[in-house]
Amino acid sequence: MERKKSMSVPEMGKLLGLGKTESYYLVKKNWFKVVTIGGKMRVMVDSFEEWYAGQNHYKKKDTADTAAERRG
Repeated sequence: MERKKSMSVPEMGKLLGLGKTESYYLVKKNWFKVVTIGGKMRVMVDSFEEWYAGQNHYKKKDTADTAAERRG
């Protein structure tokens, strides 16, 4: 299976456990490459991963944790 080259801003926010406002705040900071396709912003995965590796404030959420949170 081929790895995705981009993700939506909401996907990026979910990955980091962020809400809409903070997700778009990160995009506005230009810390990673974002392209607009058909009026929708896409975060480039390689650029995001490079930024993520070089910072220590944000942590990726474990998908198992977020599923458990949704179930209550």
